[in-house]
Amino acid sequence: MFETTRRPLVHSVLSLGKLRMQGAWKLELLHSSPRNRLYWITRGQGRITVNGITRGYGPNTAIFVPARAQLALELPAQTQGLELGLPPDDSLGLPEGALHLRVSNIEAQGSLTSHLEKIEREIAAQAPAMERALTAYSLLISVWIARELTRQEGSVLREKSHRLAELFAERMEAQFRTGRGVADYAAQLQVTPTHLSRVCREASGRPAHALLVERIMSEARRLLMSTDMPAREIAEHLGFSSAAYFTRAFSQATGQTPSDFRSPARRA
Repeated sequence: MFETTRRPLVHSVLSLGKLRMQGAWKLELLHSSPRNRLYWITRGQGRITVNGITRGYGPNTAIFVPARAQLALELPAQTQGLELGLPPDDSLGLPEGALHLRVSNIEAQGSLTSHLEKIEREIAAQAPAMERALTAYSLLISVWIARELTRQEGSVLREKSHRLAELFAERMEAQFRTGRGVADYAAQLQVTPTHLSRVCREASGRPAHALLVERIMSEARRLLMSTDMPAREIAEHLGFSSAAYFTRAFSQATGQTPSDFRSPARRA
């Protein structure tokens, strides 16, 4: 039988132009998503940070970001392409880690573009059995990724020293609301704070403290803009010892108080 109950849509296809219109801070500051994301860059160049490692991208680059991985994405005005959102469904066989693939094969480029366009049309049509169709197309995306990996065409390899930056990003994503500082994370990873910050700077261009502050303030912005939580509750939720301390930290990071950032003018 066809599906008769409409469930929340977990697939999405969005042009990078429309994604850019959502606001620079939503993209360029470290954040995460409960969904897997695939970025298909067809024109332009920029930088992307995934789990503590910053890399450049150019035309014909496919970047897979797993669910709950930290991400910061620069999207200059000339950059064109698509963002695909996929559910965190193990049955799809999607990669567990991030991937950064430069796709030089013309046929592979056309195949990925075709898959994305079909998913976009399926979502727009809202036809019966849509969810089954989207699952089928998602499996084709998974197959496309697996086949591209076998080509080994310029896949960006990890520096061994950058593994520590990835581990820090993974732990930070799980614990950034606890009020823990860089020294706490360094102790968990059995390194000194100085060494951790040096590796983070080499991997992403920013020391560990800057990455941690960026992630906290990104979440603070999100809560201020998308919820009605009082600043006091947001401060507590993010591990600040007091609302006053949160206000000072937010003002230093953004140049605005939480209430000014949340004003109707900012929402418009």
